[in-house]
Amino acid sequence: MSRTSGLAFLTLDHHVVHGRADELALVDGRGSLTFAQLLDQVASLAGALRLLGLGDGDPLHLDLTGRDRVLAVLAAVRLQVVPGTGGATLGGDPVVAAVGEEQVPWESLRQIGRTDPLPAPAVDLDGVEVWREQHPDVFDALLAGATLQV
Repeated sequence: MSRTSGLAFLTLDHHVVHGRADELALVDGRGSLTFAQLLDQVASLAGALRLLGLGDGDPLHLDLTGRDRVLAVLAAVRLQVVPGTGGATLGGDPVVAAVGEEQVPWESLRQIGRTDPLPAPAVDLDGVEVWREQHPDVFDALLAGATLQV
């Protein structure tokens, strides 16, 4: 699979590369994000999770709603982790990333990853497509270039 056909690339990067960076990608009660802003936040979150030790094929359990769920699902695809238990968890109140013994608050994750955002992978690993199956609302809208309402 070429870089331009991977799920992470097609969902966000493709729109930015093809001149849609300033178009709305997500709207919720907190405001709106353009494709470029959403890409920045997703790549930063994926970079932070990678710095915590998550990577290809590792299980990740999400217990999130709204915008946070969208960001986490897109970051999971970018990071090439798979849905599952027994690995890391993103969730709670307040939201934390629990990786092994380490717990990092959600807001810290978003800042940590800004220094090393994760690019879209060249190929999708087995199991990554499950995120699309489990969250069709996210992928159907964004792959079509529509604005996701959460």
